Amino acid sequence: MTAPLRFAVLTDLHFVPAGQRLYGFDPRAVLRRALAFLTTLPQVDFLVIAGDLTDRAEEAAYASLRAELAALPVPVILMLGNHDARAPFRAVFPAAPRDASGFVQGLHVFAQASLITLDTLCEAEEGHHGRLCAARLAFLEQALRAAPADRPVLLFQHHPPMDLAIPPMDAIRLRDAEAELAAFARAGRRPDYLFMGHVHRPIAGLWHGIPFHVQRALMHQVHHAFDRPGRILGAAEAPDLAWVSVAGGQVLIHDCSFAYDGPVFDLESAEAAAVATPQDLGRF
Repeated sequence: MTAPLRFAVLTDLHFVPAGQRLYGFDPRAVLRRALAFLTTLPQVDFLVIAGDLTDRAEEAAYASLRAELAALPVPVILMLGNHDARAPFRAVFPAAPRDASGFVQGLHVFAQASLITLDTLCEAEEGHHGRLCAARLAFLEQALRAAPADRPVLLFQHHPPMDLAIPPMDAIRLRDAEAELAAFARAGRRPDYLFMGHVHRPIAGLWHGIPFHVQRALMHQVHHAFDRPGRILGAAEAPDLAWVSVAGGQVLIHDCSFAYDGPVFDLESAEAAAVATPQDLGRF
C-alpha cells in the first residue's frame, strides 16, 4: 500500500525587509512559529506557500524570507500573488521552477497525487486582480493532460476564480474564470481539488463541481464583512496552516491553529469538566 502524501500549506506571508513590521506584526516571528509547529506534525513531505510572499515585493523582503526558510528540513514550493513581482523574486530565488514563458508555475507528480501550481500574478495591469494569459492557460491545459489519470490532481492558484461574498475582495479575484473553465474542458479533465489564498479568510465550497479550499493568511486576516461593499477591512485574527493528507483517492485537510498556546486537556476527565475557568484546564 502506498504511503499517504502529506504536506502543509501557508499563504499570504506579506514579508517586509528584516527589522520592519506590518500592521504591528513581525512576519518573521509569525513564520518562525508556523515552521516550528510544522516540525511537530507526524509527516510533512513538503510545504506550499501560495502567494503574496511579500507585501511590497522588495528584494530585501524576499531575502528575509529566504533566510527564514533556509533551515526548513523539507522542500518548499513557492508561488506568487498580487503583492509579489517576478524580477526581485527571481533575483533571490533563482532556482524556483519556471515554465518556458517565465511564469512561476509547475506540475509536480507524486505517487499519490499531482499538484499544479499556477501563476495568476498580473503585472501588466494596475490593481490586485489576477489574470491567466494565453500562455498560462496553455500551460494549465498541458499540465492537466500530462498529470497521470490514476491519481487526483490538486490545483493551486493565488486568486480565486469565484465570488466569495466579500465584495471588495471579489473585485480583485481572478478575471479569467471562464477561460480557466474552458481550459479544463479542452484538457478533458478538471482538478479534483482547488487550493487558493488571497482572501485572508478560511473558506470552503464547490465551484462548478470542484471542491475548493481558501487558506487563511499567515499575516493579518480580512474581516468577514459579508455583502458589504467599500474598503477592505483587516482583522487581527489568529493565523493557521493547513495540513493535507492524500491517500487512496481521499483528500483530507486539517486547519491547524499553530499560534494557540492554551491548555490541552482530557475531555473524558470529570475533574477537567468541572473547573471554574478555562485557565484551570492546564492541570489536566
